[in-house]
Amino acid sequence: MKEEEASLMILQHAIDKLEADKKKQVMNCVAAIQEVMQGFDPEDAGLALMLVAAQVAAE
Repeated sequence: MKEEEASLMILQHAIDKLEADKKKQVMNCVAAIQEVMQGFDPEDAGLALMLVAAQVAAE
């Protein structure tokens, strides 16, 4: 299993354990991010998403 797949499984498991309202908010945010990303080149959008994730993690 790749490191990325393991990380995805860990995150999905953590989200599944959230309260229903929190889980819904997280999934709505995911959907909104994915929708916005569709308007950009996939490689550029992926790099931007990684940058945002790193910024959030650093806060």
